[in-house]
Amino acid sequence: MTRRVSFMARAGWIGLGSALCIALAACGTVNPDDPNRPTANPGLGTKLLLGNANPPPLTPPVDQAIKRDCPPIEILEGAASHRVFDGEATDPFSVRWQASIAETARECSNLGVEAGIRVGVVGRVILGPKGAPGTFSVPLRIAVVDEQNKPVYSQVHLIAVSVPSGDTKADFTKIDDQIVVPTPTNRFRGWRILVGYDPQPTAEPKSARRRG
Repeated sequence: MTRRVSFMARAGWIGLGSALCIALAACGTVNPDDPNRPTANPGLGTKLLLGNANPPPLTPPVDQAIKRDCPPIEILEGAASHRVFDGEATDPFSVRWQASIAETARECSNLGVEAGIRVGVVGRVILGPKGAPGTFSVPLRIAVVDEQNKPVYSQVHLIAVSVPSGDTKADFTKIDDQIVVPTPTNRFRGWRILVGYDPQPTAEPKSARRRG
């Protein structure tokens, strides 16, 4: 089951530089030696991650250790949902639509001196009292931080979600299979994958590269 951790700022992300590091420092942490450390839903992982038409190459034999040590996913509290209101009002009766995160999955693969991280997110858009069917742009951020809470990868994905005429909701799936990071000597101890909605995206860190 996906964990939700405390986040000091209001809904949304307040930058990914020092502000993110400070915020994450105040969050609950995961003990990398804890045998009860959360892992992704294997059924969802198979559906989302292994069903991709272009899986990343693996170094034979498959590195089972890196799969086991893959960082856990955390949904930041305050960023698990995203509401859009009609005009300036912010009451529940003025909601046009709301996006939420239902499930997540992740998988790590050995690329030699680097590691590939694949992240899957299942979400849902629901129309509110002021909503109408249509296509909506959902801002989903996926980030990876190391054991010092330093962002090594961050990307905002604007996902087009269409609610058809006559319906009030629509599900969506996002797979980010472009994450490549140097394989850490600590085998990802203390690393985390963070997901959440970011209505005000900021500049992306340049330390990690996307798969070409």
